[in-house]
Amino acid sequence: MKPTITKVARNAIVGAFASLLFARIAFSAASTDILLGQSSAPPSSSATVRAADVEVTIALSADHAAAGQQLGVSANFNIAPGWHIYGQPIASNYTATTITMEGDAAGAQSMVFPKPEMVKFEALGETLPVYKGSFKATGKLMIKPGTKPGDYTLAGTVKFQECNDSICKMPQSASFILAFKVDPMTGPAPK
Repeated sequence: MKPTITKVARNAIVGAFASLLFARIAFSAASTDILLGQSSAPPSSSATVRAADVEVTIALSADHAAAGQQLGVSANFNIAPGWHIYGQPIASNYTATTITMEGDAAGAQSMVFPKPEMVKFEALGETLPVYKGSFKATGKLMIKPGTKPGDYTLAGTVKFQECNDSICKMPQSASFILAFKVDPMTGPAPK
């Protein structure tokens, strides 16, 4: 005799699975905030954020600069095996990976990501740009002209959505803080 599952039992199993999946998603999003919010280390010119299956180390090229100068920015991503995050261009119903920074001394900024791998997802009937494994994004941050000398911080955000071949987690925003010093401008050398 072939075992059968009643419609009620099947719905209960699907409901229980969905509850566990959403609980894991909520825990993952909450853990991101907890991991990032409880650091007692003082800010430095680099920071590492961890969110479930994604780790990103963001670093400035130097811990000081003068007003009007540019600092290099690097972001080293490590994604757990079996998972991926999205690149650009991508439809608005997905979250592309981005990095932004704000602060009193933060001026124009740009980040350049490597070309993502185009992967066909049969279940979705779509081909999407993804990043897997390890990769590096680089960019530039202009220190606002006229910024007074002193110690400053940049509040940054890494946004991404991690997925595997069967599920996508809710889009995540992981915060970080970078510290640097603005040096006084020096005049021309004496003649």
